[in-house]
Amino acid sequence: MRVKLMKNTQSDFYNPQEHFASEKSSVGECINNILSEKIEPPNIIVPHFLVSGEATMLAALAGGAKTFTAQYIAACVATGTPCFDIPITEPQTVLFVDSELSKYQIQQRFKLIYKFIGKKPEEGFLRIIHKRSFNSGMPDLTTSKGFEKLMPDIEASKVIILDNLSSLYRSAEELSQNDWNYYNECLDILREQNKAVLVLHHTDKDSKSYRGHSEIVRAIDNVLIAVKDKNQSTHTKTVIQVRKPKSRHSANRDELLNFVLGDIKGDGKFQIQLMR
Repeated sequence: MRVKLMKNTQSDFYNPQEHFASEKSSVGECINNILSEKIEPPNIIVPHFLVSGEATMLAALAGGAKTFTAQYIAACVATGTPCFDIPITEPQTVLFVDSELSKYQIQQRFKLIYKFIGKKPEEGFLRIIHKRSFNSGMPDLTTSKGFEKLMPDIEASKVIILDNLSSLYRSAEELSQNDWNYYNECLDILREQNKAVLVLHHTDKDSKSYRGHSEIVRAIDNVLIAVKDKNQSTHTKTVIQVRKPKSRHSANRDELLNFVLGDIKGDGKFQIQLMR
């Protein structure tokens, strides 16, 4: 049996010219314009940890020194002091949002750190938001109402450290994808504003990966996993191994760096040192 082919009318086909002619504006940018544009490269403040326009997650189990590590990084960045033996070209304004430690604990830790590095920041270069910064307690950043309370300090800072994900985003369920939409939107905005963001989080029980849904790292450029070396750590010092299982812009590294913090020499003095 022969099938008679019907002649198609012009309306049966998608006409690109007609479609494009009807569009009054376009958001697409020609690659030639992008290639010829003078775009400032990202400022690498602390390699792997803090890069302008990027968000990094540092995850560890409780007791894995993630807060101490972030406090040390914040202290170095705010003073322009070498961090893990890496020079910092100039001091940067830092906002550290600490949702767990008391004001006294924060004071004592930074006293140790600044005594070790031998320098304090200029006025306003390191600002701390803690549990007692607000009369009603630390806001829940899961919603715009909570996050907007931090905006004046965020806008005044080039580096943002959020400690930690679970206690700052209290009403978000870690395994629920949709609960992290607003969080990712905020990270995207901070990255677009060229902020360097460090988010502290917990790992799974085996310290193999971060805890929770994959959506938690949708807007994260680098994931760092810190693990306490129980064999080398003692009651006076903690040995930490850091690896980099995810990076959008560079190679992943199973071993990034090892360092030790605490009373390393047994002389009662706090120190942080790389382990070669």
